Amino acid sequence: MRAPTPGHEVSVLRPRAAFAACVLIALSLAACGNGDRERDAAAVTQAFHRALQSGDGNAACDQLSEEAASKLEQQEGKPCEQAILTLKIPKGGTVAVRRVELRNAYMGLAEGSADFLEEGPHGWEIAAAGCEPSASSDQPYDCELEG
Repeated sequence: MRAPTPGHEVSVLRPRAAFAACVLIALSLAACGNGDRERDAAAVTQAFHRALQSGDGNAACDQLSEEAASKLEQQEGKPCEQAILTLKIPKGGTVAVRRVELRNAYMGLAEGSADFLEEGPHGWEIAAAGCEPSASSDQPYDCELEG
């Protein structure tokens, strides 16, 4: 091995140090992105509850996942925009707790219930709404609307 030419020294990171540096960079980048994603998911939740508050079934259904809207229509025997207004889901509401994990989000409302969202090709969509903690360990939440 030749000695480096003056002015051309190359510093070499040991494998562990390089791996640790990569992990730290990846974690910091992931943390930066979650704030925006949490805000986006919260905006969908708040738009959904505002639509319910104003009696706008079309706007509320626009925030639902396709699966949730379809299941609602099947269960209620009505179009989504009519059926959604008959459910016991809080009208209005403020998001107090935001959690995003990969492509799923939990939005806890200050009023006590929670919504669960999925990130699809068109952004965040509500998969379950009007969820309250249950006593069952098999099903931790009972939801008024589930997809």
